[in-house]
Amino acid sequence: MTEDTLVSLKLPSGYRARGHDSGPLTETDRRPLLLEQRETALGGLRLTTKAIAPTRIWRASRPGRRHDTGARPGDAFHILIPLAGRVDVVWEHRRTSSGVGDLLVHDLTRMVACDVWPPDDGPAFRATCIAIPKCLLNLPAERLDGLLGRPLSAIEGIGGLLTDLVTNINQTMHHLRPTDGPRLGMTLASLTSALLLRALEEDGVKATSRSHRRALTLRIQGFIQRHLREPDLTPPALAAAHHISTSYLHRLFQEEGLRVTAWIKAQRLERARHDLADPALRHVPIHAIAAGWGFSHPSDFSRAFRRVYGVSASAFRRHALPN
Repeated sequence: MTEDTLVSLKLPSGYRARGHDSGPLTETDRRPLLLEQRETALGGLRLTTKAIAPTRIWRASRPGRRHDTGARPGDAFHILIPLAGRVDVVWEHRRTSSGVGDLLVHDLTRMVACDVWPPDDGPAFRATCIAIPKCLLNLPAERLDGLLGRPLSAIEGIGGLLTDLVTNINQTMHHLRPTDGPRLGMTLASLTSALLLRALEEDGVKATSRSHRRALTLRIQGFIQRHLREPDLTPPALAAAHHISTSYLHRLFQEEGLRVTAWIKAQRLERARHDLADPALRHVPIHAIAAGWGFSHPSDFSRAFRRVYGVSASAFRRHALPN
C-alpha cells in the first residue's frame, strides 16, 4: 500500500521505508523519518551525520533486480558509525546488529531490509557515514565483500583512531580552511584502508609472518620509504645497504608475495597519489609530480596509475579535488 509508505529518506529505487510507530499514513499526516542531516565534503569524500526516526527500510522490488542508486554500483564504500541507538540489518545470507562502539561496512543497495532504533533516552537513531570513492581506497573491491555488513570496533586500534578523527572533524569543521578538507579526506581514506586491511588479515585472507626475516623485510621497506625519491633505489643497492645478497633480498620479498621493483613502484605511485590530492599542489602538472617520485616517462606513470587504481591520474585528481 502506497499510503503507509514513507519516502522521506533518500533511498535507492526499489526500496521503501516507513516509521515503526506510524501506522497507515496519509499525505497530510506524514511525519518525516529524516529528522536532521549535515553533510561535509572532504575532497572526494563525504561525511554525513543523520538523525532518523524509528524506521524500517526494505527491498520492495524483486530479488536480483538491479537498482538505480543514482551512481554506478560499487562507486563508493560506506563506513557507518552509530552515535546513538542501533541498526539491525538483513543481508542476502546473514543478519547484523550494530550500535554505539561499532563501525559497520555498509551498502544500502546490497541489503534486504534494516530496522533503525533510537536509544532508550532519545527520539532518533544518530550516525555518521563516511562515503569514500572506490578509487581513493588502495584495496581491491572483491576482497571486501566478506566484510560487508560486519561490525568492526570503533573503540580499539585503528577503528578508534578513525572514530576519533571523524568526531574531531565534525566538532571543528568551522575552524578549518577550505584547503584542509581534501587533506583530511586522504587521511580518512588511508585510515579506512588500514582498518579494512587489518580486518582482512585477521580473517586469514593474508597471513603475516612475525619471524626474524619478516622483521628484516620491514626494515628494508622502511629504508625504501625514506629513499623513494632517489633514482638509484635498485635491488643491488638495497642489498648492499643491508649487507645481504641480492638473491636473498628477492627471497625475502617473495615470502610476502611481493617483488622488490614492483613494491618500490607501488610506493612511489602511492606518494604521487597523495600529492595529486593535495590542494597546495593543484597547479603542479601531473608529469612533474610523477617525475618527483622517480617516474622519468609520463606514459609509464599514466599506465601504471590506471592499472593500480582503475582510473587515470587526471580523473583521480578531479575526484580528490573537486571544484
